[in-house]
Order: sequence, then C-alpha cells, then structure tokens
Amino acid sequence: MSFAKTYRQLLEDSRVDDERPATGSRAAADAPALRARALAWLQQTALDRRLADGESCVSDGDLTARAWQITRPAARRRLASALDAVLAEAGQPRPRRQRGAVVPICRQEVEVARDEIQRLAERLRDPRPVRPRGVALARQLLADGNGPLYVPSTNDELWRQMRRTAVALD
Repeated sequence: MSFAKTYRQLLEDSRVDDERPATGSRAAADAPALRARALAWLQQTALDRRLADGESCVSDGDLTARAWQITRPAARRRLASALDAVLAEAGQPRPRRQRGAVVPICRQEVEVARDEIQRLAERLRDPRPVRPRGVALARQLLADGNGPLYVPSTNDELWRQMRRTAVALD
C-alpha cells in the first residue's frame, strides 16, 4: 500500500458521522473532512514541525490531514519549484537591495548543496509516493530564516540537511 493511499484512508476513517441528514448536493458527512483539512491548514507550521520530528499520524486526525495535504502531487510540485527558484537565485548576480522582509539565501551553501537540491526537487516531482516527514523537512528548510539555507555554516550543513531530507522522503 502506498504512503499516500494510507494517509488518504486514515483521513476518510477519521470522519465523524453527522446526525443531520444530507442536504444539497454535498452529503453532511463530507463536512468533517473539510473541517479537518481547514484546521490542518490553519495549524500548518506546528503540524509540519511535528511531522518533521517524525511523529506518527496514525492516531492523530490533524497530522493525518496535514500529511495528506503536503504529499499531494500539486503541493510537491510547488515545493520542487521553490527549490528550483533557490537554485536560480543562487546562480544570479547579487540582486540590488530589495524592499521588504526578504532573507537572502546563502549562495555558498547553495553551491555546495546544488546537486542535492536538484535531486530533491526531482524526487518531489517523481510520481512515486513520499513520506510526509521528508516533505515537512523540505518545507522547514525553505521556511526557516535562521536555517542553513540562509545562514552560512562551516560544515556544509545545508548539504547534510538536504541529504537527510532526501532519505526521509523514501
């Protein structure tokens, strides 16, 4: 059984039966699934952190919904595109001063980890199922302004984190 199918089944099993009769074109039983997805989206940072830490989502409806959201093909393609954008930015000459709260990437770290970043983006685009932990780790790498993508390190930390993330996908 694929990982994606497992999380979809858990999401379906976590639905709560509604005592109200079905009305309109949509059955009332669909409401809890939508609610679970909405709650997972609202708590995405905390849930992504829990998934990245390796917490099991078997008995947690919120984690199950979030795992389902981030492992969908469209979400994976967006994440792969964000990694491609990091590589493109690292290959460009230094941009002029930007307005807003843009944290510049650490170009040296990206160059060291370039091959791993490309492999990770390719794997995210691959139709084979992925584990939610790996996707959550990749999301954290992009979002953490104090992480190795944005802060220089002396031990190739970005490369190490990309390898760890790629392993966690499978």
